[in-house]
Amino acid sequence: MFGRHRVWPSEAPRWREDCHQSDIRLPRMRWTAFRANEEPLVQVEFDRRSRRPGMKHRITAAAFKELKRNLGLFLSTCSLRATLRPFCQFRHDTRGIFVVIVSARWIRRYERAAELLITGERRVLFQRDVSRRLVHVIEPSSKQRNDERIDTLGVHHQLIVLTTSFDIVPANVRRAADVIIDVRSPTARHIAAGRRLAGLPPLPRDLLRKLAQQDMNTIESLAGRQSLSETDFPLVDARQSVNKIPRLSGLPGFAIARTWVAELKRDLRDWKAGTLGWKDVDHGAILSGAPGTGKTFFAAALAAELEIPLIATSVAAWQASGDGYLGDMLKAMRASFTEARSKKCAILFIDEIDGIGRRGSRGRNAYYESNVVNCFLELTDGLVDIEGVILLGATNRLEDIDPAVLRSGRFEEHFYFDLPNDEERAAILCHHVSQVVDVSQVRSVTDGLRTATPADLQKLARKAKRSARSRGSAVTLEDLKTSLPARRKLPEAAVHRIAVHECGHAIVALASRLVDELVVELEDSVLEERVDLQQGGRVHYQMTETVLPTEATLLARIRIALAGMAAEEVVQGSRSIGGAGATGSDLDTATQIASKMVLSYGMGKSLRFHADQQRIAAGFMPTMEFHAEISGILSKEYRAAKELLGKEKARLMRMAAELVVDRRMEIKRDARLQ
Repeated sequence: MFGRHRVWPSEAPRWREDCHQSDIRLPRMRWTAFRANEEPLVQVEFDRRSRRPGMKHRITAAAFKELKRNLGLFLSTCSLRATLRPFCQFRHDTRGIFVVIVSARWIRRYERAAELLITGERRVLFQRDVSRRLVHVIEPSSKQRNDERIDTLGVHHQLIVLTTSFDIVPANVRRAADVIIDVRSPTARHIAAGRRLAGLPPLPRDLLRKLAQQDMNTIESLAGRQSLSETDFPLVDARQSVNKIPRLSGLPGFAIARTWVAELKRDLRDWKAGTLGWKDVDHGAILSGAPGTGKTFFAAALAAELEIPLIATSVAAWQASGDGYLGDMLKAMRASFTEARSKKCAILFIDEIDGIGRRGSRGRNAYYESNVVNCFLELTDGLVDIEGVILLGATNRLEDIDPAVLRSGRFEEHFYFDLPNDEERAAILCHHVSQVVDVSQVRSVTDGLRTATPADLQKLARKAKRSARSRGSAVTLEDLKTSLPARRKLPEAAVHRIAVHECGHAIVALASRLVDELVVELEDSVLEERVDLQQGGRVHYQMTETVLPTEATLLARIRIALAGMAAEEVVQGSRSIGGAGATGSDLDTATQIASKMVLSYGMGKSLRFHADQQRIAAGFMPTMEFHAEISGILSKEYRAAKELLGKEKARLMRMAAELVVDRRMEIKRDARLQ
């Protein structure tokens, strides 16, 4: 049975050339020229009979039309055929088993390409005997299932096994395989032939060769464009160079995690050398901190430092997959883990991991959250046995994460990224400027940005470089100063009130004898472009008793948190909103501690456990009886702080006056308060 396709005679050589260049064999093409309506035509006849052994991997006309419509499938088919063609079993169309390793992202496309190469026909939707399938796909999530259904002795002709990693190929398939090989990239000839069949304008040979040297993502992006020129490649190269993440060792900041990174790098080197087992390698960490503190950037820089791929995703990306139903969410989650496992070694970074939710919630989304958490626990259970996968999670709200997610075996380390200190701010800004700038001079710019995050400093550097580019010169200190965000000067009365507030914290903290030394800082201006509540001052200290807090320690923490508002009332006669109004404020901190004491620690009127401390942090609503008890604790400690500060009013006012002038104070307990 034959089908007909008519083309112009001038195009006949082009069709033949397409078939030759693309490594695709068409079955018995019969070319006959004739005239119809005085127009010269060429009649091309395709053999539509089923492919049989000995037909040298020919394809039918229907299959060829499918290739013409899909440039990506065409390139995959060409590259797969070029990969297998050097081997005599494939070239002579004799019995053989070929294992081909491809990227997890393209595996479905290569599956269809393999079917076309072996059958040469349109896809058969239903196949009763799956043991006689000619193409098999092995992925980490289906290793056992594929191991059971691949009958290597039952292969009567050719079998192509596609996999994302050699490590997940069943042992019986490895031993029986005639060939195990990584797939090649499409060549310039493949791209040229594919563009011709797709009806796209031809490209110069030098552009085709340059395009063929790119990665598969770039080839997919540019191969189907109507036009392509040399100017398009610098854009790609520039985009890649801009997005190239430096190694963590060459970056400022992240001091809290540097020891862990150095040990992880050494352990990975030993693991790759075969002298260390994967169970002895750390394989998980949680990154927490305020937005803009560099959690995502840390993950990318860590991957660059370890020289392994980074697979970045987020809970929001999982939820956005498909139609957002539970099944779509779970499928996307599994796909991320499958991609990570397909690599020999990789970092799987999950941003906003608190979005997974918590089990035990009683809202209308309880069923959804419970299933999502359970699926995540299933995928990460026994992570130590999944060699090569390092799991990183980032969150702004650590308390919202289900406790089971945080246990050892999943995330073994926790790093809290705080705002950078004075030295780190200057170093971070110099790094983003990417030019030789005196760090000591930059301190004159960054010392006034104590609330700036690394993201804020990066934005400042961009503005400074833009200003320098418009002038056609290198970045100067003046560019940095003019790029500073606009600030609004605070009234003197407000600055003095903030100083009193912070000194109140300091005095009560030193009086508790749980703090030996502290640092008090004061700001006299706020950013104009920010609409949220901004800190006008802060107190930095480290409590001596933190491992196993006692009831007295917890009450002292409440007292210290409320001391700022109490100091305002002692000196000013009333308190402002500065200690409340936001999550993480003084009043919120004190309320959280008092709630846990009553509801979780059994330190209230009754020795009873009511709720897990994580549930309390996540917004557990107590009954009115417990509301009254919590309020009683807060009121009592507020009065205690106010009474102490009343006795120390002269010292409080003197410290506040000094802070207004100096903007920063370092105080030791023995020096100020006995």
